[in-house]
Amino acid sequence: MPKVTQEHRDARRREIITAAIRLFARQGFQATSMADIIAESGLSAGAIYGYYKSKDELVQSAMTELLDLRFAARSGDDAALPPGETMRRFITGLDDEMGDLGLLVQVWGQAVLDQTSRDATARIGDRLRAIWASYLTEWYRDGLGLSNAEQLGERFAPLYVGIMQGYILQMTVFGNFDGEAYLEAASVIRPGP
Repeated sequence: MPKVTQEHRDARRREIITAAIRLFARQGFQATSMADIIAESGLSAGAIYGYYKSKDELVQSAMTELLDLRFAARSGDDAALPPGETMRRFITGLDDEMGDLGLLVQVWGQAVLDQTSRDATARIGDRLRAIWASYLTEWYRDGLGLSNAEQLGERFAPLYVGIMQGYILQMTVFGNFDGEAYLEAASVIRPGP
């Protein structure tokens, strides 16, 4: 039997994740079963379960990969961009890849009802806070010239995660939401003394 390369395994994971995200966006998280994901991907049940033991594990993996891809796609000069513009690029990229940001709202809603989903969402939140802490440290150091940039990045990361979640929730739920004004406001928040 030929040896399967890491590239092949990574491509297969992306294929499964892409199928799952399409279904979640089309049907909703709750209405999508592993059987649906198997059918959508065109792979066997064994192939899917060889990579993911459950739908929750698949969701966690998909969201983590999307977050990592969004911030990995930043160019080297993004540290000079204000937080609102960085958030705009991040959210636009997520929307392009997911097709519907409402999926995130569904995942958050499920986390309220189910401990396994809550644990997975908490791990995604930890990853998102780490990503924002890294970006904000760069912004405060390179964009604003602050000497305590690392401390400020850690301190303000949870706030920006909340700002981003607020943007996604309001964009998804409120028809008259002014996303541009919201993102402009996110750029003018400055650390105090």
